[in-house]
Amino acid sequence: MEPVTTTGTSPMKTLREYVEARILSPDDLRGALQLAMRLEFATIPPYLCAEWSITHDPDHTRAVLHRVVVQEMHHFALAGNLLTAVGGRPSVAHADFLLDYPANTLPGGIPLDPPVDLKPLNKDQLAVFMQIEHPNFPPVALFEASPPPTIGAFYDTIIETFRETEPEIDPDALAVDVPLAPPIRTVADAIKTIDRIKSEGEGVPGSPDAPANEGMSHAHYYLFKELFVQKRLVKVGDDFSFSGAPITLPGINDFAPSTAEPELSLNFRRVLTGLMTSLESCWTTPGAEPDVSTMFELRSAGQELIGQGVTPEFTWLDPA
Repeated sequence: MEPVTTTGTSPMKTLREYVEARILSPDDLRGALQLAMRLEFATIPPYLCAEWSITHDPDHTRAVLHRVVVQEMHHFALAGNLLTAVGGRPSVAHADFLLDYPANTLPGGIPLDPPVDLKPLNKDQLAVFMQIEHPNFPPVALFEASPPPTIGAFYDTIIETFRETEPEIDPDALAVDVPLAPPIRTVADAIKTIDRIKSEGEGVPGSPDAPANEGMSHAHYYLFKELFVQKRLVKVGDDFSFSGAPITLPGINDFAPSTAEPELSLNFRRVLTGLMTSLESCWTTPGAEPDVSTMFELRSAGQELIGQGVTPEFTWLDPA
């Protein structure tokens, strides 16, 4: 199967358009999976900045945020693997792929109020994170009378498309290795992959009221809510409630955008641009692998900026 390029300049449908009109063609499916990649990646910069802001950490909050970031990176990679499996070519190494912060909408036109921004970890930021990971099932109340389709509904639509149209799967498509993720060689593999993305993020019906197994971590929404209410989610009788051990939020470094010295973020932007270029090559160049050393370099550069009170700029840096 010859890969179809999914460019960063092609018109992108909204999440509502995909859900309400359904995904009716192979091009629509590839467009939806490119949107999924951008949507999954858009959460990573604010989560990273919150993680990097942590100093004194009595209840291991940094580990919770790190776990969420790693899972979001896996979801981003899995969406890319799904895209190549149906003949697409991920496009992430360009300025338009990166979200501009603060953002009133997530990719796909998902409204946010308040907006998501790059800020230290605090309760206001946790409330934004909970909004991003908002489940589409009880016990979470809908936040408006006629809410837009949720991320969960978007992934359900993609699952429905795979199930009903049974698109051709390229078993030899270039893919990024993701822990515990089998290769995508069949439609059934694709559906399992999307189920994993959905269940680890928003969760699935019954979670956390009926966790899939005793050792499974709760979905991101509930991890953030534990921090927000500062109580562990525990089983009480047949139900779960946020009434467990108290959680002490960590100390943080505050930071803000530097308007006086924008060159402070130039190295960070350079590293980020190199990382995005490296990531795209994993789906376009045989033998390419994620550049782990650049990921560590990005973390060091981001932590250094935050230590100086400066917000890392997750923006593309064009070659000089």
